[in-house]
Amino acid sequence: MTDNIINQLRAVIRAHQDSLAALRQRIAELLDPIPVGAVLRDEAGEVCRIIRVCTGASQWDNRTWDVTIKGWGALSPDGKLICEVIRGNVWDGQNMHYRTTEPTCRYKNGEIGDELRWLSGRETRAIAERLPAAIARYMDRCRVEAEANDQTLAR
Repeated sequence: MTDNIINQLRAVIRAHQDSLAALRQRIAELLDPIPVGAVLRDEAGEVCRIIRVCTGASQWDNRTWDVTIKGWGALSPDGKLICEVIRGNVWDGQNMHYRTTEPTCRYKNGEIGDELRWLSGRETRAIAERLPAAIARYMDRCRVEAEANDQTLAR
């Protein structure tokens, strides 16, 4: 009886983790064209900002940070990680370095910053619901800027 409950619990937890990972992946796909430094807002305020992030990798599974792997991530207004796009492994020309348990950190001006904490599932869903309006607003702002640039060039 206990084994059955434990197996059910493991299955439910795995399903939850997989669904949250899929949601984060979908958010990353939507945000991929948006450049680092952009801040997305809807009518209620800031939804997220795109920043540079990094993590480490090791030739061995020993929790040593031999190589820095850089990428980008989306941060919530309170500074929590919504999604990240970072390669998992890197080849340095001689060895393969593997990312295992290393955290995702801010990466700014060549410096590795604070470790980032993940947004909860509930908070991630709330951000995901606001993203379409924020992306539409960002696109409108880009169009206005492009028109202003064209008018400036025409003078």
